[in-house]
Amino acid sequence: MNKHRLPNYATPERYEIKLDVDLDNFRYLGTENISIDVNQNTSELQLNSAELLINECCIENNNGEKEEAKVVYEKEIECITFRFPKKIKKGKWNLKIKFSGEIRNDLRGFYRSKFLDEDGSEKWLGTTQFEPTAARFAFPCWDEPDFKAIFSIDIISDEKYIRISNEKVLEENKLDNGKVETKFVDSMIMSTYLVAFIIGPLEVTEIGSVRDTLVRIVHRPGFSTDTKYAGRAALQILEFFENYYEINYPGSKLDLIAIPDFAMGAMENIGAVTFRESLLILDEESATRNELSRSVTVIAHELAHMWFGDLVTMEWWDGIWLNEAFASLMEVISSDATYPEFKLWGDMNLSRTAGFSVDSLMSSRPVEFEVESPEQAEEMFDALTYEKGSTVLRMFETFVGEEVFREGVQAYLNKFKYQNTNSPDLWKCLAKASGRPLDKMLPSWIHQEGFPIVEIEEKGEKWEITQQRYLINGDITDQVWMVPLKIRDLKSNNEIIIELNNKKTSVDKKDLQLPLINSGGWGFYYSSYSNNHLDEIAKELNHLSTNEKYRLIEDSWASVRIGNINLKTFMKIVSKYKEEEDVALWVLISGYISTIEKVIDSKSKKEYEKWVREVVDYNYKKLGFEPKDKETQEVRQLRSLVVQIKAHHSGDTKLIKESSELFKSGRLEEIDDGNYYSLILSLATQDEEISATEFLNRFKNSPSPQIESRYRTVLGQIKNEEMGEILISAILDETIRGADSPYIIASMIANKHNGESVWNIVTEKFEQILEKMPDWTASRILDALPSIYNQEFGTRIIEFLSSNPLPSAEKSQAQKIERLRANVSFCNRISSNLETDNLFY
Repeated sequence: MNKHRLPNYATPERYEIKLDVDLDNFRYLGTENISIDVNQNTSELQLNSAELLINECCIENNNGEKEEAKVVYEKEIECITFRFPKKIKKGKWNLKIKFSGEIRNDLRGFYRSKFLDEDGSEKWLGTTQFEPTAARFAFPCWDEPDFKAIFSIDIISDEKYIRISNEKVLEENKLDNGKVETKFVDSMIMSTYLVAFIIGPLEVTEIGSVRDTLVRIVHRPGFSTDTKYAGRAALQILEFFENYYEINYPGSKLDLIAIPDFAMGAMENIGAVTFRESLLILDEESATRNELSRSVTVIAHELAHMWFGDLVTMEWWDGIWLNEAFASLMEVISSDATYPEFKLWGDMNLSRTAGFSVDSLMSSRPVEFEVESPEQAEEMFDALTYEKGSTVLRMFETFVGEEVFREGVQAYLNKFKYQNTNSPDLWKCLAKASGRPLDKMLPSWIHQEGFPIVEIEEKGEKWEITQQRYLINGDITDQVWMVPLKIRDLKSNNEIIIELNNKKTSVDKKDLQLPLINSGGWGFYYSSYSNNHLDEIAKELNHLSTNEKYRLIEDSWASVRIGNINLKTFMKIVSKYKEEEDVALWVLISGYISTIEKVIDSKSKKEYEKWVREVVDYNYKKLGFEPKDKETQEVRQLRSLVVQIKAHHSGDTKLIKESSELFKSGRLEEIDDGNYYSLILSLATQDEEISATEFLNRFKNSPSPQIESRYRTVLGQIKNEEMGEILISAILDETIRGADSPYIIASMIANKHNGESVWNIVTEKFEQILEKMPDWTASRILDALPSIYNQEFGTRIIEFLSSNPLPSAEKSQAQKIERLRANVSFCNRISSNLETDNLFY
């Protein structure tokens, strides 16, 4: 038996929780009355509880039987056991507990967060983050997703604070001691990780209603106007989901709450959804395309969870993909329907690329993977659960058709609402709706790690099609996937669909003159062609959809990485994209351009820069450096991408100089085009004469969460050589929030100018740095490793991490180190072949 799982001899049915909160001293007193169903006679009950003090506990029933409990703390497994002098008989009982706890400082459980008001005074609030296993840090409970129950929440606090929980207020009363008690209506039956309560000096802005559901945004005072954009998005998306699922929103109200200190992007607590501030507080007129679209998609992701995750919940954390993969797919479906101008299917291409990056490693894992401990549950929130899971679902949605897929989703939600499910429950509903064997096809993508590269080769009068696992190190396995393969003839435009269930199949050449594998571009696999075949497809670039163009260049890079085609061939293909205007396509190209710079030698630098200019100058000359009136957000973001490529990789220092002068003049804050503002800010970091202190001071004094987020994004890019010392000091003195520090450190280590010196500081102050961030977020530091290609630097990192592993990061660390080693190997191979490949010689 797994020691981290609770026994099932008792089941909670209803929690009555009352918390008396002392926010000034970060303490609270709690009482619970838990209605439970005891399934067998027992002399003890085991619950989850961590770092709470149990003051009293007894159990009683309606027959007048009552037993006092002895408390046994089991810290290692985050449990308490209540032992009773007599056996508790099978039946209905009430478990009554008095306890006390601390409002924590590590971004989980019931924790504290602060902001500065207009006068510069610190203001504190209490908030919650329970997913995956942190409700136990706030109140004793059966803290596993399949122990669903009803929650009645009652909060007492100083009158000056607002009190919010999952449901609307039932009643509110002023107490004799001057405090206010707020009691909320009962929740729907739900898992503990979805419970939420927020107390603090916040402001509430009512947005509107969808049917009978009132939507509000809760935020720090003074920013009501800047919540309008996020509020409108919430209304539109909530209405979309009710229509898409044909099931009404299951809560009594919907609050979107902006939290200053927040480790995640957002959290789907039903009725009390918490977010990073910059996602809800933004000035629409000056916002960038990314700021606007990110607000929309994160809101959409969390609202999708109101059905996928909250109404229907996975049985255990190995099935978290059922929540997160679906929410990631639904965020794009709903956002594209309500905000088509953002072209968010392109962003999903980028998500798939992130999934490929991890899943191409031997150290990858299946999407659904065995979970035993809380630490393992935390590691499940990664690119395989979100990005791979969602894009595999998209592949099958396009395979069976969007409306048929929707019917399967509706059947699944209706059949299992208010219940817990597993993966086969979903597969059966999709298979029944589509009439296709998805219950047999999907397991090969969800229950085994990796994905295939599908190769097509001319063999006499046939096209031979083979699949094998794609591994970045070139290894071969005997795995097979059930691939829903779409192939389009670029000459006739005819499309055929094959269920590739074996290693190999073939198609008559008369049916396909110039085949394009993965027609439409949504398959979660790479495609491989001979050089001649690739050249012929590249000539037909104008006949490819934007998705297919994305896949052609992505697949070609995948072939470069394993040596199937050379770098010169790839660079010729990139050159054909110089007139393209799709933003996601240029994000992809930008990444490849950056990587190529890391693997070539210094002798090749001038020719490389010449090639970069050939790639970007068409769009640069068309768009220019400065924005023009009435441009779309897409055009503004495209300009930003093209200018940054030109400034960072083409040897053009003029752009950096102009940006630097604008930054130093103090006129940056006069710019009302957010895309241009962010572009100038990013380029100014490359002037090594501007001190890191200057950037840090502007970050500290940002007038809004939106501006603060822009500065936070570029801090790790600073070229000034004192950057490492200054920013690490700011992390240690908590000028930079603990929630943000792992991401900033990762960006600093990836900095091509200062990364190695930053690493020296990180290793010297490793323990101090880790103390300033929650254990469960520290693994984000490892995000720097996939961008490193230097052998000496990489070796130093690997040696240090081998003896100083990051907490809660066993799988992630193995994956990032494998990627780093593959990068070094790739760099060595390319460097040694530069002359023989005649890349620049």
